[in-house]
Amino acid sequence: MHTLWALLAVRPGLLRTSSEAGHALRAQLPVLLDGTTISTRARRELEGIRYAIRLAEA
Repeated sequence: MHTLWALLAVRPGLLRTSSEAGHALRAQLPVLLDGTTISTRARRELEGIRYAIRLAEA
């Protein structure tokens, strides 16, 4: 998860709604967050990504 978080920090344009990567991430994020095997750090980073998506959509 940290690699994804770091990539989005460097390339926030991937979160745009017109981006194919952004669409895929939006679709998979709830699945990843619903998992029970992710670490606390990974969950925190995914929540940060979810927040960044909300900001990108505003």
